[in-house]
Amino acid sequence: MKFQSWRHVFKLDPNKHLDEEALHALIHSGTDAFLIGGTDGVNAENTFALFARVRDAGLPVALEISQPSQVIDGFDHYFVPTVLNAGTPEWIVGHHARAFERYGHFFDSRHVTAQGYLVLNPDAKVAHVTESRCDLSLEEAVAYAEVGHHLFRLPSLYIEYSGRLGDVDVVKEIRLSLPQAHLFYGGGIDGAESAQLMGAYADTIVVGNIIYEDLAGALATVQALR
Repeated sequence: MKFQSWRHVFKLDPNKHLDEEALHALIHSGTDAFLIGGTDGVNAENTFALFARVRDAGLPVALEISQPSQVIDGFDHYFVPTVLNAGTPEWIVGHHARAFERYGHFFDSRHVTAQGYLVLNPDAKVAHVTESRCDLSLEEAVAYAEVGHHLFRLPSLYIEYSGRLGDVDVVKEIRLSLPQAHLFYGGGIDGAESAQLMGAYADTIVVGNIIYEDLAGALATVQALR
């Protein structure tokens, strides 16, 4: 599975309710893939329950591993986030080591990708959990991204503003500084306009929260990027 070809991804939270009609609309929206993941209340049981509903949808289904206990077999791909600006090493390498200690025997390296996260919304749950330093200057944000790409050789970078639309200048400057990096962007994408705004600089746009608040707005993001 080549995630580099994904332009649009719907992120589904195992801890949130999604009815069958809404899920059917998402499956037939034209999105490139589903990413399953969340910050709180996520476990193996609800992750598998959601996976079972989408695994035969004819789309790639990837798992964002936020906790070792969440890892289950069968996904097309596994993204392992390492939060570059985390305030604790647990979210840079600690949880990852435990995941491989418990599940490394069934990981196929061809289907596992380390993903460098830059968490930039201080009010987001993920920022609190990872104790991320979010008050970065433009230059500092670019420097963190450069470390992830040039020094750590991460195959993808995820600019995360979960809960609100981010600073387009940050996304733009990271794009200009790292033209060869594959950039994911997530946060505040609530319709065609915001999707196009961030899609001008990010390779892959991730649409999540709006699915549960305004399904029509979520569906509009797909066509906006075509």
